[in-house]
Amino acid sequence: MIFAVIAIVTGVLYWMEPLKPDAILMFLGTGIIFLICRYCKIHFTSKNPTGLLYRLLTWIPIALLLALIFMQMKDGEILIPGAQGIGFMALAICLFSPLSLLNKNDLSNGPK
Repeated sequence: MIFAVIAIVTGVLYWMEPLKPDAILMFLGTGIIFLICRYCKIHFTSKNPTGLLYRLLTWIPIALLLALIFMQMKDGEILIPGAQGIGFMALAICLFSPLSLLNKNDLSNGPK
């Protein structure tokens, strides 16, 4: 349901003022980088959640997202391109996140 709402809102924003295809791909890539950083935080830094690597993995996707939003700013307009970019990033997260969850569930069952 959340995926459908995000897709509809992003589609409406795209219809109002479309982003360039390369910008869309950059936002989708940022969503994938967010998932990679999240996976690394869960599996590699879980023993030291206050360490430098944990903080770095938290701020990398945020910095990328802010840089991409400000790159898309035209004539002071930041709201529609920024919201649309965040929508594409959220769609990428929703599309690629279930794949990692399926692998996690298969491994938790143990060998048979």
